Formats: sequence, C-alpha cells, structure tokens
Amino acid sequence: MSENKFLNIVSIEGLLMLCLGLGMLILPKISMISFGLTICLSFIAYGGYKIINAILTRNFSRQYILDIIDGLILAISGILLFVAPVFDISFIMGLVGIYFILKSLSSFAFTVQTRKTLNFWWLCFFLSIMELFFGFLIIVILPSAALWLVGILAGIDFILSGIIYLNMYISTKYIQGL
Repeated sequence: MSENKFLNIVSIEGLLMLCLGLGMLILPKISMISFGLTICLSFIAYGGYKIINAILTRNFSRQYILDIIDGLILAISGILLFVAPVFDISFIMGLVGIYFILKSLSSFAFTVQTRKTLNFWWLCFFLSIMELFFGFLIIVILPSAALWLVGILAGIDFILSGIIYLNMYISTKYIQGL
C-alpha cells in the first residue's frame, strides 16, 4: 500500500470518527440503546448457531453436548440482557470501560511508535491518558452511572480521535508538499 493510499484511509477514518462522535454527543441515549440491542441480538444469534451446529455435527464431535450447553448459555444470556435492561446497561458499561482501558494501551503504543515521526505525537499521548481515565471512570461509577455517560464519553473520544487522525493527514500532506 502506498503512503498516499494510507493517508487517504487515515483521513476517511478521521472524518468517520468525527461524525460518529458528534452523533453520539447529540444522541447519547440512542447510541447506547442501539449498542445494547446489538449485543443482545449477537448473543442470541451466535447461541442459536452453536446449538444448530452442535446438532448437525454431533457425529463428528464427542463434546457436542457441551457445545449445545454453551449455545444455550449464550442464547439465554442474550435473552436475559434483552429482558433485563438494567443488567444490560451495567454489563455494556463494564464492557465499554474495559474497551476504553484497552484502547488507551493501544493508543499509548501507537504514540511510542510514532513520536519521532509525528509532529503532534503528544496529542495521541493525551488521548491515551484521557481514554484510560474514561475507562476507570466508567468502571468506578458503574452502578450509579447514567445511560448517557457512556455515550458522551465515547462521543468525546471519537471526536478527539477523528481530530488527531485528520491532523496526522494534514500535517503529513503539508510536510510532503515542502
């Protein structure tokens, strides 16, 4: 892949993250509810697939009973997440908190790799610290946090990530033009 194609992909990703972040800030509750429904439906669909797959391949697998039980657990978990939205919100917020912590580690590794080549590497470092803070904030106030908190924090993270990606694109294009 050439450098120009890579930069174009970075700029598209930056614009996409910026738009998604603005959407999350404008409608934080809707973004969180749609995320929750996606997880519920994914658990139900994958659980159903595991059950059907275990039944169809029972002649080739000795642990097909365990696969059926695994599929049932996934499907029942998806149904419970769908039926009990309070548990669903807590579960999703916990996952989002863990996501922010893992994303901060990834952003920090990217910062370390590119600090000699990027002019504004400190923005990536700031973003990684902010993501780590968001992750711990979500996990610490998990039981009492409102539904809108995760949508707002994710929106802020997406907007800042989009700005950083667009900044990388613009600064690299500027350096290439000199």
